[in-house]
Amino acid sequence: MAVRFTATKEEISGLPPIPEGLYEVRLDGFKPAWAQKKDSYNLNPQMKVIGHAEHNDRKPSFFNLNTKAKFMWKDFCHCFGVQCAEDASGETEFPGDFGDHAANAPETWEYSGPLLGQTGQLYVVQTPARDKNGNVKSDGTMRNEIKYFVCKVPGCAESHSDNLIKK
Repeated sequence: MAVRFTATKEEISGLPPIPEGLYEVRLDGFKPAWAQKKDSYNLNPQMKVIGHAEHNDRKPSFFNLNTKAKFMWKDFCHCFGVQCAEDASGETEFPGDFGDHAANAPETWEYSGPLLGQTGQLYVVQTPARDKNGNVKSDGTMRNEIKYFVCKVPGCAESHSDNLIKK
């Protein structure tokens, strides 16, 4: 006799979004992948909420940290108390590296660097869920998005974004 498993639509829909607010998170690594157009990479930081009685170990939001969105690098890194460096030509360098792997296989990259295991704070909001084309879904479902990262760099005089959400 074959074994079957069943579930209701509600059971497979996943956990509801976490409430809006400031959360402490830990960066456990990255899962790099091609961006949709294959003209850049999504680093896909793997963050988990820590120190929260109800939402501990939950992912605060899907956040792809695209390599073309360099304006976010500083906010992201400063959240974990790590500053971006400048290379010899004066360009900003993302801290750490993703190994010596082929550029056409980002899923094989493994990050090593100062961000790994660091903790920081970020502010999460709920926004309407969107389909793959970016249109608001008609079913009224909500999702979490990171509105901003809180800087953890002592004495930082840099300006940081207070709203990373696309309109």
